[in-house]
Amino acid sequence: MIQHIKTRHFFIGFTFFIGFALSVCAPAMAGDKVLLVHSYHKGYLWVDTITAGVQKGLEGSGAQLEIFYMDTKRKTSEEWKVKAGQMAKEKVDAFKPNVVITADDNAQAYFARYYASKCSPQIVFCGVNAEASMYGFPASNVTGILERPHFLESLTLLKAIGRNIKTIAFITDDGPTSTAVCAYIRKLKKSSLIKIVSLDQPSTFAQWQALIKKYQNSVDSIAIFTYHTVKETDGGDSIEPKKVINWTLANNIKPTVGFIDFAIEDGVLCGVVESGEEHGFEAAQIAKKILKGKKASDFRVKTAQKGSVMLNNKTAEKLGIEIKVIEK
Repeated sequence: MIQHIKTRHFFIGFTFFIGFALSVCAPAMAGDKVLLVHSYHKGYLWVDTITAGVQKGLEGSGAQLEIFYMDTKRKTSEEWKVKAGQMAKEKVDAFKPNVVITADDNAQAYFARYYASKCSPQIVFCGVNAEASMYGFPASNVTGILERPHFLESLTLLKAIGRNIKTIAFITDDGPTSTAVCAYIRKLKKSSLIKIVSLDQPSTFAQWQALIKKYQNSVDSIAIFTYHTVKETDGGDSIEPKKVINWTLANNIKPTVGFIDFAIEDGVLCGVVESGEEHGFEAAQIAKKILKGKKASDFRVKTAQKGSVMLNNKTAEKLGIEIKVIEK
């Protein structure tokens, strides 16, 4: 059973300002087209919740929505990412959207950045873990929502559950999202209530397994971000994520903490998790205003703020942890 404790709002430090447009672009007309370009694939919970948020956010706009999936979580080769970005460009040429919503980092790196500072289409990104400047954002036609894990809040929750937890190892896959998140966490290490002893990004399943086994004797707890680009061999396609997390939980006796809702649903003990629906909804709300005549440059780049406390009671029972929830 999963417990969703009331949604909390965490305000994360800064926003970026949209730069002054160097050229004047004509506004989009109401009731036009919106293209949603996902970095990953349909059926991935994060993707599906973003889509749900976009659909909700566009209600009443009259906009025609189409969705393109780059599928770069299962297919991780550089060749495929470049090809997927090119196919997304071809979709733009064929569909001719007024606004493109681009979700997660690969959609920015292999697609959206090539449109920065052009008159069209207007672009609203979401779920971006890297610094926006890596992709040439913000720009006269680009704004959006940054994604930052509620890392310190999640560790505070873990510490409240297990007061004797003093050390933690952070493990995630080797995808670009994870790389950006690791860079972000390194900046927070000194502020953590729990000592972060390592940040690892194994490429293969064997490497992942070796680290999980190692940590059973060297840390008090384990933080797990994503496990969706783990491969059987270097350079191959990603294996089924459930295989990775199921093996991990079956061979782990340490309290675990996660940062995205699917991790807790898959069996990680707890976390203050991000909301894909929030990202999609906020991006769509900006898109709707652009369709009514605004420009992307009218909106600041901002960081998603909401975090929901989630607890996996089944995992707590397995680990012999009693969780008491006090509602105020």
